[in-house]
Amino acid sequence: MAASNSYRVSLHFERPVEWLSVWMEYLPWWGNWAIVAPLIIATTQVVNFDQRHLLSFALKSFGIMLTIMSLYWLLTILEVGLYRDGTITMAAIKSSVDRLLLSPIHMDFLVYLAVFCSGYSYSYYQRLAQQKRENEALSKQLVQVELHSLKSQLNPHFLFNTLNTIASLIRLEQKSKAITALTELSLMLRTVLENQKNQFIPLEHEIEFIQSYLSIQKIRFEDKILIAVDVEPSCLGIDIPCMLLQPLVENAIQHGSQLESDQNELRLTIEKSPLYLEIKLINKIPEKDEHKGFGLGLSNCRSRLEKLYGDTFALTLTPIENGYFETYLRLPIGGVDA
Repeated sequence: MAASNSYRVSLHFERPVEWLSVWMEYLPWWGNWAIVAPLIIATTQVVNFDQRHLLSFALKSFGIMLTIMSLYWLLTILEVGLYRDGTITMAAIKSSVDRLLLSPIHMDFLVYLAVFCSGYSYSYYQRLAQQKRENEALSKQLVQVELHSLKSQLNPHFLFNTLNTIASLIRLEQKSKAITALTELSLMLRTVLENQKNQFIPLEHEIEFIQSYLSIQKIRFEDKILIAVDVEPSCLGIDIPCMLLQPLVENAIQHGSQLESDQNELRLTIEKSPLYLEIKLINKIPEKDEHKGFGLGLSNCRSRLEKLYGDTFALTLTPIENGYFETYLRLPIGGVDA
């Protein structure tokens, strides 16, 4: 712009001038910024702004500025002398220094500060973007760790009770029931091992897991609980969180096992609407319910669902008639928040 302005001024006052000569005259003064500017921007990647060490930051920045500007002026002096005299001599250098001292040097500092601020703004944006990516990665890792810890695993008490039940069946020479219990338990353990790294599995596999769990409970409690499972066939291919239903069913079984009466109904119904998978679990609870409806398993289940679905799911426990309660779970079909 300075070369163009000088050329127009010379034409206006009818001075003899050549366009190329004017541009070559100004090239050392402005062209060297193409060399210096990347150096300035590079320093902004190295010198980080820290409010706790403002003086150190200012001194480093000032020292770097003097170094880079000295390099800029040295290149300019050499190039101006070379262009004017065709060789670098002491006389040419002295003439170039004189021209430099008479030039508006403050403009050099202003250009430097403009490049420095632009480079620092860009580097600051890059650091923020990198920090954001790292925070998001750490957040996702934390969510995954929490999900794995919250993912329902087989209750140790259930394992102990099942093994004690099998031992009792063997002592009573009820080998058929003992073999059935061992077979169902092995299927459950296999499911746990195969899906340690899976957050989602098809509902069909989850139901198979629940059926194995219920088969063992039928052996344990015999006529205490009357179990019915009704799943709409079109739901079987829908993915749901792995081992999500087990703590819900286990909670219902625990309530039913406290009752004095037999044939206490436990009914699991699963169907779907256009957007949601709807799960209903109806069971009876004792009048003096120590579990208060929501045990640790249900609390972990809710925490896990919040991390997976945000606020797009529903989990409620509603009293109905004759001492029965309905656990209602609604999950969105296709897509999670985490």
